[in-house]
Amino acid sequence: MYYLRATLLILAVCLWPSALKAELFGIPSTPGMTPEGLRLIVDAETSGEAYYNRWPHPEWPQGQSGVTQGIGYDNGYTARNLILSDWRNIVGVERLAATAGITGERARAAAHEVRDVLVPWREALNVFQSVDAPRYYQMCRRIFPGFDDLAPLCRDALVSLIYNRGSSMAGPGRIEMREIARLTSRKDYRGIALQIRAMKRLWQNAGLDGLLARREAEARLVEQCSQHKGNRE
Repeated sequence: MYYLRATLLILAVCLWPSALKAELFGIPSTPGMTPEGLRLIVDAETSGEAYYNRWPHPEWPQGQSGVTQGIGYDNGYTARNLILSDWRNIVGVERLAATAGITGERARAAAHEVRDVLVPWREALNVFQSVDAPRYYQMCRRIFPGFDDLAPLCRDALVSLIYNRGSSMAGPGRIEMREIARLTSRKDYRGIALQIRAMKRLWQNAGLDGLLARREAEARLVEQCSQHKGNRE
C-alpha cells in the first residue's frame, strides 16, 4: 500500500500544472527549493487542503511526535519562544507554546488540551513557506556536506527527510542519516536513495504506512537525479 501512496505523491508532484509551479498555493516559492519539493512536503504532511480542513486543529500524530499543527509543525521539538513567534497570528498561541518539548505518549494528553485552537489553512501555509521550509533548508546546509551542490530534487528530498525526522545524527536509529551525510559530498544519488529506503526498517509493521510511503517518494525523487545526470555529477 505504501508503494501506491508513494507513487501518488510523485504523480502529484510531476503532474502539478505548470502554470502553478511558479507559486505554491499563491505563495512565493521558498528560495533553494523547487515547487515540486514544497508540494511533496505539503502533501505528505497534510494530504491537501480539503483533508486538512476536516480538522484544522493541533493533533498528536503518534510515535515520538509532539503536539503538531499546520504543515507538520511539531511543538515537541521546538522551543517555546519560537512557537510564540512563528504562530503569533493564532488565537491561543500561548497554549500552543505550553506544549513545547512534550513528545510521545505525553503529547497525546497535551494535544487534547489544545484541540480547540484553530489553525487556518492559509496561516499554516504562511508559516510553512516563511518559517519552516527556510529553517529546515538551512538545517540541511549545516548537516549535509556539499548540500548546495546537489541536484535540486535531491535537496528537496533531504529537506523533506529532515522536516520529518529532525537533524539528530546520534544513535542506532540514525545510522542511515549518518551515511547520507557521508554520501552527499560525493553526489552519490543512488547511494542516498538506498539509505533513505533502508531507514524504513524503523517503521515496518508499526502501522505507520504514511512514513514508509514518504521515504519511498523521497528515494524516487533522488533517483531522478541519478537517472538524469548519472550517479556522480
